[in-house]
Amino acid sequence: MKTSHFQNHIKSHSFLLLAHYATFAYQDLLFEYLNKNKAEVVTKINLPLPELPNLKRIEITECENGTVTKTKNVWSMYKPLIVAYLFQTIQLFFLVLFGNKKYDVVIAEDSSLAFVGICLRMMGKCRTIIFYSHGIDLQRFSNPLLNNMYQRLDKFSARNSDIDWALSKIMLDIRRKQGISDDRLVWMPASVPVSSVRRLPKPKYDNRIVFLGVVNEKNGAHIMTDIMKEVLKKVPNVRLDVIGNGDLDEQIKSEIKQKGLQKHIELLGVKTFEEFCNLLTDYAVGIAPYLDRLDTLTARSDSMKMRVYLAAGLPVIITRGFHFSEEIDKYKLGFAVPFNPKSFAEKIILLLTDTKLNNTIRNRALKYSEEYDIYKIYDRTFTKILNDYK
Repeated sequence: MKTSHFQNHIKSHSFLLLAHYATFAYQDLLFEYLNKNKAEVVTKINLPLPELPNLKRIEITECENGTVTKTKNVWSMYKPLIVAYLFQTIQLFFLVLFGNKKYDVVIAEDSSLAFVGICLRMMGKCRTIIFYSHGIDLQRFSNPLLNNMYQRLDKFSARNSDIDWALSKIMLDIRRKQGISDDRLVWMPASVPVSSVRRLPKPKYDNRIVFLGVVNEKNGAHIMTDIMKEVLKKVPNVRLDVIGNGDLDEQIKSEIKQKGLQKHIELLGVKTFEEFCNLLTDYAVGIAPYLDRLDTLTARSDSMKMRVYLAAGLPVIITRGFHFSEEIDKYKLGFAVPFNPKSFAEKIILLLTDTKLNNTIRNRALKYSEEYDIYKIYDRTFTKILNDYK
């Protein structure tokens, strides 16, 4: 996959990965990539995401030369929201400060964690801080003072990190307006290593669709049952599998029962990366019904579920209006539609009943996704970063 020069280079460096954690995402991809390349030390610290506390404790995993050497869980707060963020920030700082390791590179996946990295750099515990920004939510907090502090922390962390990665090109423009030069900016789109995804030229099931992700309002989970009621009018044997969980789980279960959809919607819960990457290609369609608000984090981020669907060859039906949903229309990878059950249902019906169209889009998606192989992107990016070390 890479030259021995690159492998020898990465083997001599240490990395600290910091993330507030909900489900499998960029943190895990980085961890697997660095360990596959036998990095000298990789420490991954996952903190409970206060809004979606699937974790109840801080999870710490340490690896040396690709082998796990230590795992431990540390108690932490995950509510109330603001207190939890403050407590975790302080707790993380001291966990690393009094740890027995120093790091060449810290990759922090939000502004509070990047701030911790900046403080640790001042204490000599690390050298290079990468702020891996997933986006910025213009209305993160209802309290104006807290929202202003959040915006200021994002700007401070971005300007005082050594390198700024961003999931979307929109965030690169925001960083430029904050005074950050292009030589410090890297576009790091949401994606997966294509080789890790099972990829079929035709779906195993021609009547099944899938929703992957957190089951919440932001991801449009609240309209899934209405979408299915519409699709059933034309495709009576249709089935929707929901991979993930969230705060709408119980509401969705209730709606499934009330609307008589027990045979047509199945909640599969959270699955590992390996599990869902082996399953997705079997489906005929992947849906991403994001709530159509442009002041949220989603509008300034990138869609992991969209790129995973494409890597598996699924035609995508997604809410229109987002910068990433424009790709679906532009490259004919599915359909970007208004955020309402009828619009989603119409395109689902089309893709389930027109086999030729479905297979054409599927093969186009398989080819397109190769341009976004995250391991190839990591190769280029880390080569440049590590070449700066003397």
